[in-house]
Amino acid sequence: MATAWRSTLCFREPWPLLHHPHCYSCYYLRLVLLISLAFFLMEVAGVEGRVSSKGCLQRERDALLLYKAAIKDPSDRLSSWHAQVDCCAWNGVVCHNRTGRVRVAELNLQNPNAYQDDNLRETALKGELLNPSLFSLTHLHTLNLSFNDFEGFQIPPLVGSLHKLRYLDLYRSNFGGTIPPHLGNLTNLRHLHLSSYFNSAKVVVHNLDWLSGLSSNLIYLGMSFLDLSAASHNWISAVNMLPSLQQLYLYDCKINNIPLSLSFHLNLSTSLVDLNLGSNNFNSSFPNWFGNLTSLSSLYLENSGIQGTLPTEIGNLVGLTHLVLSSNLLSGPLPDVIMNLSSLSTLWLYNCSLSGPIPSELGNMTKLNNIYLPYNSLSGPIPIEIWKLVNLNELLLSSNLLEGEITEFHHSNLTFLDLSYNKISAFDVNCNNLLLDIRVASYSKPFSNLFKPFSWHQFRQNISHHFFY
Repeated sequence: MATAWRSTLCFREPWPLLHHPHCYSCYYLRLVLLISLAFFLMEVAGVEGRVSSKGCLQRERDALLLYKAAIKDPSDRLSSWHAQVDCCAWNGVVCHNRTGRVRVAELNLQNPNAYQDDNLRETALKGELLNPSLFSLTHLHTLNLSFNDFEGFQIPPLVGSLHKLRYLDLYRSNFGGTIPPHLGNLTNLRHLHLSSYFNSAKVVVHNLDWLSGLSSNLIYLGMSFLDLSAASHNWISAVNMLPSLQQLYLYDCKINNIPLSLSFHLNLSTSLVDLNLGSNNFNSSFPNWFGNLTSLSSLYLENSGIQGTLPTEIGNLVGLTHLVLSSNLLSGPLPDVIMNLSSLSTLWLYNCSLSGPIPSELGNMTKLNNIYLPYNSLSGPIPIEIWKLVNLNELLLSSNLLEGEITEFHHSNLTFLDLSYNKISAFDVNCNNLLLDIRVASYSKPFSNLFKPFSWHQFRQNISHHFFY
């Protein structure tokens, strides 16, 4: 009776008594439970396996097939997209390995270099590449349509319904019209690449207020070649709402305003790594707040109407590796503040109305890889310290007023040297492995006299390996 009572109690409330020393039937109960649990786990694994093996959901496969039917695919890039084939195995499609939902649509041109060739460019997908069927893929986190051809179609407002998107790339896809503010609904977005190209359809951005919706996560923003003239008055305050932003590309955006100072805290000061504002219409002095962007590695401001001298605050950018300020009206000597940027590998200051000598301190910047200083009025000899830069790969000094002799190379890494249209009187170096342009602006003696005899002979022996005109 007691045994029966204990047995009944064990089955009514088994968990507290499973390890009771006198509950003999609990041993069998534990065994049954363990076996049942094992079957349950196997069943769960089987269900999950079946989901994975079945591939994507029927409705998502149908949506992708509708998408394919709505666009032009002249090179048959989507040939693997068939109803009889698991869409998770289709070219450019990636599914979640457990749920089978479509997570990634990589429909970009796989070889972007082909886009430069008019014939190979025909391999691009064409038409309304953001058509409604795509928006039923609500679990998409990556959508890449770069290097395709929207044929001027506008980005539809419905793109803002893809709330799980983290990566959206429409680079050089020839969309037109205006940028919908609904992009601000993509609060999980980390990468937004909308940059167009100079010969693509015109795209207008009326305002940038929608960027505030992306403030939590966005680390990459590319909108080069879009028309931001209507948003010029507050573009910097709008971008400043993105405290995690690391890369900002606004090249040739028709921005006509850049404040010299800021009345608000610069949220980008410790996050921004790459900044490209080239080919805009600032017509302004160099803003001193750039010196607060202490995380900058690359700064591109060529052809942007920057005038005058560089502020001393630029010396704060100790991590700067690329400085491109070409085709601005900087004038005067090569700015001393640049000599403080010891991490620089690229220095481009061509066509900047610079004058005076090349400072010998440039030879202390040991990480310099290429120096572009042509189309200025730099004068005097080239400092011998320049030839001691062991990492220097390219040196372009054409169309200046430089003079003197070139007699020493202290390294073998230099592969391109342009001294054309200067007043160099002698050139005595080993030209092996060197692309060389040494035309002179005014030199009345026979051209062969430009070189000391053995160098001229050596140069003639190696001329087939050099670029010379």
